[in-house]
Amino acid sequence: MPILAGPEPLTPDTTIRPARAGEEDVVLDLLAEAATWLAARGIHQWPQRFPVDSVRPQIQAGEALLIVGPGGPIATCAVAEADPGLWGETKEPAYYLGRLAVAREAAGLGIRIIDWVGEKAAAHHKTFVRVATTRDNPALRGYYERAGFQHVADPPQAKWPTSLYEKRVS
Repeated sequence: MPILAGPEPLTPDTTIRPARAGEEDVVLDLLAEAATWLAARGIHQWPQRFPVDSVRPQIQAGEALLIVGPGGPIATCAVAEADPGLWGETKEPAYYLGRLAVAREAAGLGIRIIDWVGEKAAAHHKTFVRVATTRDNPALRGYYERAGFQHVADPPQAKWPTSLYEKRVS
């Protein structure tokens, strides 16, 4: 079941909602902007542009979300109920947060998005919010640690150097 059925306020000036069919390029543009920003800082954890086939199933499943401000989309993320490729089969119910990207003009909104996912996780009786991040980006790892996530593992079977983090929700 998707985390969100329809739009709802995230902040007084923003709304979070499921991305819709036909908005693949909106999601991909936000991810590409974040990848460019990271690459300018010497961090190459994402491709310049993800393939459209990587977001289409997330949109169809209701997992891809858009955060919209007064001028249009300013952030995106994906929230799923499983990630067996990285986390295996787990017993604890969790939301898996991925592809969090915030446009530069909305810098700082990421923590609010993380908190919102945690609020939804608690309301939907999940035990954790989990993220997978690149093991080679100490700044991003620190970001998640400051947001309350605990390092769990660095899975050797991952396709790229990965660190797994989780945050218990109440």
